[in-house]
Amino acid sequence: MLQNGRRVYMLAEYTVVSKKEGWYYGRSARFGDKDEVKGPYGSISSVTLVIARQLKREITKRHAQHEPPP
Repeated sequence: MLQNGRRVYMLAEYTVVSKKEGWYYGRSARFGDKDEVKGPYGSISSVTLVIARQLKREITKRHAQHEPPP
């Protein structure tokens, strides 16, 4: 495997919904999947920060699979 090769990570899609109680989010349902909605969050900033943290974990996990052991 190329050590210095370019890596591109396709990331999950999320749906964000504003309701009277607050902001909710979940992974976008595809091909008949039932989406799992989480929330409420008090602001759009809060919900986007949660999504950003999840995406960071996903990228870190995938990238670690390509790193040589120390």
